Amino acid sequence: MESRHVVIIPIEIDEEKEADYLAAWQDAAKVMAAQPGFIRTYMFRTIVPGSRFPLVNVAEWESTRHWEEAMNVCPMMGQRIAVAHASNYEAIRTVLPPQSPSSGDGRVPADLSPVEARRRAEEGRLTLVDVRADDEWAARRPAGAVHAALSTLPASLSDLPDGPLAFVCRTGDRSAQGGVQAIRAGRSSVYSVAGGLEAWEAAGLPVVLPGSESAQNNGDRVADAVRES
Repeated sequence: MESRHVVIIPIEIDEEKEADYLAAWQDAAKVMAAQPGFIRTYMFRTIVPGSRFPLVNVAEWESTRHWEEAMNVCPMMGQRIAVAHASNYEAIRTVLPPQSPSSGDGRVPADLSPVEARRRAEEGRLTLVDVRADDEWAARRPAGAVHAALSTLPASLSDLPDGPLAFVCRTGDRSAQGGVQAIRAGRSSVYSVAGGLEAWEAAGLPVVLPGSESAQNNGDRVADAVRES
């Protein structure tokens, strides 16, 4: 979570143009949500009378590079409805409210360790679903996973097997989002692989690399981790 990059955009705009701007922003946000590395975005209206910036857009991305690449396809680039002042920030601390434990059937997916997710997938007790973008999936992926990019959910949920699902992404952010969408769509026993592919590889679990359907791992840590857990 600490690697997130935040884009804060104070917006100067006349009140009579706000509705048009928000409509354009809504369309642009949908395009942004389909881009690699997107986490979430918010639009705020200031409650301070007479503020120079009545609107403020906040967007979270996995990296500054992802945001910069997304700007190449942003439909609001070049619009002159408002003056926007974009600045990049790196999130250095995150405080979240405490959550009660989830069984996987609540409003948020339960966390599952990479080792346990691998074990259950091998035993046929769940389907491992990689929700990263197509290019990320092509570069490397967890062995045994199927692909359903977050941008295609919840439409692609019907193509996934029945039974428990464990979503995985790079760090665990998008997998949690995918899990929430699956729960809202009526799926039960939904999990998010804690730490994502980074934690998966750190645990020595196998991955599939480009041009090879055989799984590669980081030594003998897979068997050791499974036995120890």
